[in-house]
Amino acid sequence: MKIVRIASMAIALCVASASLAAAQGRPDSAPPRRGPMGGRLLDGITLSDAQQAQMKVIREKYMPKMTELRQAAMATGAPPDSATRAKMMELQTSYNAEIRAILTTDQQVVFDKNIADEKERRAKMAPPPGN
Repeated sequence: MKIVRIASMAIALCVASASLAAAQGRPDSAPPRRGPMGGRLLDGITLSDAQQAQMKVIREKYMPKMTELRQAAMATGAPPDSATRAKMMELQTSYNAEIRAILTTDQQVVFDKNIADEKERRAKMAPPPGN
């Protein structure tokens, strides 16, 4: 049961990051769309036009890979195995690192705080040990 929850969290994190990245390309007047995990990593950060263009490139690089892993995991009907989960987490880490690299120093501080907040929020949602 714990493996199912961990796998679901990894998949949801990928989905949340994808929806967050997609929301950054929207005009300022349109509210950002958020996935089930909240997609909070860029909350409080306003991207310049150049940064939005870079986000689009990063998104186009990672989304097919994330989608492929997510669909493969869902196709089996069973939770992803440890190798698939590791690939998902590695991909998410690389994706976040590339996003962070395009941010200014001040934006990176907010981004790092958002990541820490998201990890804390997920830890609170995690089942107690032994489940």
